[in-house]
Amino acid sequence: MWIADLMKKLDRKKAEITFDPHVFDRKEYWDLDLDKIEETVRTGKVFDKKCELPNKICFKRYYGKENVTYIVITRYHNYFIEVKTAWPKKGR
Repeated sequence: MWIADLMKKLDRKKAEITFDPHVFDRKEYWDLDLDKIEETVRTGKVFDKKCELPNKICFKRYYGKENVTYIVITRYHNYFIEVKTAWPKKGR
């Protein structure tokens, strides 16, 4: 319920997306694609197991051609979405 309320306040398809410096630290280690991270936030499914009150929402999206799933943890703020961390998982 609280997730739906947060998502009503800020449209994730149009909102500005910022990145925590931690994401850039992990970028080389995990070979992350920032465009895929942003696409996961905008179009991915909510992954309930990692969500926490008051504003932590996790998104998950599978990319079939590369056979990889991106998991992205975000914080919803008043005017933007901040990507806190992300990691890929092989397969679904």
